[in-house]
Amino acid sequence: MRPAVAAMLSRGTLAASRFRLGLTLACVALGVALAGAVHTVHSSALAEIDRAARALAGAADLEIRGPRSGFDDAIFAPIAARPEVAAASPIVEVEAALANGDSIRLLGIDGFRAVSLQPAFVASAASISVPGIATLVDPDAVWLSPVAAARLDLQPGSALALVTASGVRRFHVAGLLPHLHAGGELVVMDIAAAQAHFDRLGKLSRIDLRLRADADVERVKSVLERSLPPGVVVSQAASLSGRAAEITRAYRVNLDALSMVALATGACLVVSSLALQAARRRQEFALLRALGVTRRELAGLLAFEGALIGGVGAVIGTALGLLGSRLLLERWGADLGAGYFSGVGTFSPDPWGLAGIALLGIGMSVAGSLWVARAVARIAVAEALRDRAVDLPRVAGASHWIAAVCFVAGIPLLVLPPMMGLPLGGYAAIALWLAAAVAIVAPLCRLVLGRLAPTRAISLLALAQVRHLPGHLTASVAGIVVSAALCAAMAIMVFSFRVTLEEWLAGVVGADLYVRSSPSGDGAAFSEADQQRIAALPGVRAIEPLRYDRLAMGQKAAPLSLVARPIDARILAGFQAEPRDWPTADGTLPVWISEAARDLYGWRAGDLVRLPIAGQAVDVRIAGVIRDYARTWGAVLIRTGDYRRLTGDARANDLAIHLQPGADASQVQKAIRASLPRFETLALEEAGEIRRRSLAIFDRSFAVTYALEAIAIVIGLAGVTSSFAALAWSRRREFGVLRFLGLRRGEILAMLAVEGAAAGALGALIGLAAGAAIGAVLVQVVTRQSFHWSLEMHWPATALAALALGIVAACALGARASAAFAVGREAILAVKDDA
Repeated sequence: MRPAVAAMLSRGTLAASRFRLGLTLACVALGVALAGAVHTVHSSALAEIDRAARALAGAADLEIRGPRSGFDDAIFAPIAARPEVAAASPIVEVEAALANGDSIRLLGIDGFRAVSLQPAFVASAASISVPGIATLVDPDAVWLSPVAAARLDLQPGSALALVTASGVRRFHVAGLLPHLHAGGELVVMDIAAAQAHFDRLGKLSRIDLRLRADADVERVKSVLERSLPPGVVVSQAASLSGRAAEITRAYRVNLDALSMVALATGACLVVSSLALQAARRRQEFALLRALGVTRRELAGLLAFEGALIGGVGAVIGTALGLLGSRLLLERWGADLGAGYFSGVGTFSPDPWGLAGIALLGIGMSVAGSLWVARAVARIAVAEALRDRAVDLPRVAGASHWIAAVCFVAGIPLLVLPPMMGLPLGGYAAIALWLAAAVAIVAPLCRLVLGRLAPTRAISLLALAQVRHLPGHLTASVAGIVVSAALCAAMAIMVFSFRVTLEEWLAGVVGADLYVRSSPSGDGAAFSEADQQRIAALPGVRAIEPLRYDRLAMGQKAAPLSLVARPIDARILAGFQAEPRDWPTADGTLPVWISEAARDLYGWRAGDLVRLPIAGQAVDVRIAGVIRDYARTWGAVLIRTGDYRRLTGDARANDLAIHLQPGADASQVQKAIRASLPRFETLALEEAGEIRRRSLAIFDRSFAVTYALEAIAIVIGLAGVTSSFAALAWSRRREFGVLRFLGLRRGEILAMLAVEGAAAGALGALIGLAAGAAIGAVLVQVVTRQSFHWSLEMHWPATALAALALGIVAACALGARASAAFAVGREAILAVKDDA
């Protein structure tokens, strides 16, 4: 069929049901908009991180980096003197705490060396408050990037308060770095000043290298790798963006997958809309067939209409997604709740990604239209020319076999290992089980409702109608099934995660009081004298010093968090260590690894492994595996005494304080503040408050998940409501006959409400059953492979019951309200209609 003919035939049909067409377009557009907005926010965050990393690296070819605590700066001179190196820039990097409790990235640089790699480190003359070479090495001078100056509302000559190792110190803003806008929020100071103020004497965080033009980058990198101390690695310049993409991949993919649920639900509404139009056009299709139009040409006509609806919805949705993502970035930044992208918010849409999402929406619409075309192809021409039925003939009843095949095919996928760090087997199993749930709608409806025998006439009429669901209504109920299944599954996963986290916090947060040297950042720490002073305070029974570091394990390996703390049987029980027995002494240091470290590095309890700690390779014995829900990319617990012997570092980032029986926690807090006057931003929290705050952060992290679930449900309910409205209009003659037989308008509306409730109950029943199975996959497979966390299954019975009742009630009310206009006087007049 020629495109011009298809357009002519479709134009009148689509224009005849503008309200339903508008609702269908809105649902497709909303699904595309959600998926596009989530993708754009994440792509903008990663693009911003990449721009910042490249801006700071400048012309560097390689970067040498070590643990978060830094590495010995003695290695700088021989590296800078190598003949292949044209320029080398030493850097100290600190997450500096602001006096107001926030933090900001601070770089300590050698200004004369840094500008040879990145000229943007040169301040403009107009922005320097006090010109002169002395300002470059002034220990109290800092320079701000434009983004940092805007956030902090500071200008040259202003004062910036930062938390340093000696307490809160006010620095003079010497000028701005206008060409470093792409570097993000950044404070820059002289490297010697940074080392002195932030307790990094003799330490570097990174060395950026620019090689000579004739140097072989890979060969130089190989040579440097052999000469560097353990825990110091060399990689391509600006590798931070790649690490950020790796660390956030699972989170981004999970959220993207959830946003696609709304798109899939909208596609079900497209199927419902096209099915209804096809049913109302039975005679038109039969006439076209009689005039010589083939089945393939009819399928092409429906595919054209589906593509038209999907295309318009995709265009509108893409525009809405771009607008929504821009508003999100401008108002709240790129952090959608998980804390990965805090403070990043430059609008950078991904055209290819958005095009892929739009094409997916169009593809779903075309696939739905082709599904409807299967039923159209079965129309008997002669019968359809006489018949005025409002539904399509049912496709051969093989859907229960399709459901069985999809369900069985998903089972072996559950045991597949993760690929590229993603649980692709789990995702595939979920998709197959969703398909099975959709395929079982019609046969399960006939099976369940066929066994019901209501005595009331209204219920009997309603169930007779729903028992053989029309094709378009089947698609709408399928939308309810998809959205209800995913919502139930996410509710099960989130509830299981929350309960497991709450139990874990109860065991890990076992002290009475916790003290942090600053609310954020890593520029301050408690000295050994500070710790002794607190331990001697009245009311304090014991203290547990906690020290944190992040180890660089290799160029492509994930960073590994090192946690030094006192470890005993109580602590191991709190971390739910396996095995729980205290290791026997065999001459090696015992450490405990998290589940993520076990999965990412392949370590097991009893293994002898080598860790790069304080510039030396240390052989340690894996004493057990712990649960750690605070660090996704692996953690190692080591005893405080062992850590101090290895590193000579007796400082502590946090202190866990056990109070004497009967001690007043508030009085102890006052005494701690009085004993440490230099820590003006000291943070003290009781154990209960930490648990409450952690759970609040958890709930905030899943706020976007809840919103996406709610939107998917709304789209599904809109589809059912729309289907009942259109179906009721098509059944006006039936309602007219019922009115002539004596049924009142209210009784017919009650019948429609029962039909809606039955359809909603069917969708909720299948959706909850599928959701329970998918929820188990999310808990046991997806979460385990994505984030390397083991969770216990917990069932939110109240939430699931509320979800089911809400769906049934919404369908009943929606069906009654949407069909009210079709059962008035027009229904009686429709009986006389011979057209």
